[in-house]
Amino acid sequence: MSKNKYNTHVYFSLVGDSFNPGKITDKLAIEPTESWQTGDKGKYKKELTLSSWKLSTEKGSEYLDIDKLVNEIISKLKDKINIINELKHKYQLDSVLQIVLDIDLNPDQSTPFLGHDLETIDFLFKTQTKTDIDIYRFDSRDE
Repeated sequence: MSKNKYNTHVYFSLVGDSFNPGKITDKLAIEPTESWQTGDKGKYKKELTLSSWKLSTEKGSEYLDIDKLVNEIISKLKDKINIINELKHKYQLDSVLQIVLDIDLNPDQSTPFLGHDLETIDFLFKTQTKTDIDIYRFDSRDE
């Protein structure tokens, strides 16, 4: 399996009705992978109805060890729990740890594995961050 061919990745996002993502960037001192504001032109929608600040791993950088991707994101944010909570309160934001998995249907291939360590669980709890997992199927025998 070649790198970046599949969509497996993890991201943390702060989402709300209407806020300036630049203020989140300034406060966290972390450049987002992607951000947008309510009213911006969307990829699939004419106009976006929410604002978002997103920090993501590289798509396809890891296929099997999903914990490695989760830890990559959490390590950048774990010292910012108080700031994240302040921002969530100030701008009425929700936080989500999104896990996007590609599952190979080929029985000769391994499937990804995931299990949060205590540091990740602690971060999710202290920031009241929900997790969401999207799973997509592919068959490497079709290539």
